[in-house]
Amino acid sequence: MKLITDMSMLLIKMSIQNIDFVTYPASAVVAASIYASTAFLKHSKQYESPETTAFCTEVRKIIFSVLLKDTKEQSKFLDDKAFLKLLKEKDNRDALPKSSPRS
Repeated sequence: MKLITDMSMLLIKMSIQNIDFVTYPASAVVAASIYASTAFLKHSKQYESPETTAFCTEVRKIIFSVLLKDTKEQSKFLDDKAFLKLLKEKDNRDALPKSSPRS
């Protein structure tokens, strides 16, 4: 577990320093870093074993379940009627002409 943590932190720090990754949500960068760390571990000659493969598979299942849960929550948020009403009101306010200051 320490090896995955260390490798993930290294990848996260590298991505923070790279301007190309600014467009991605932080959670996606973290999930991708942890997933990449499992790949490094799984294909490592030093740690090669059935237990390592099983461990990496379980970590990947957790990553995908968290991403799926986040995706569902995000879609519920965007479908929320109260949120959509506020968004529409904001659009209407932004569309109104600005009143000129009195002289």
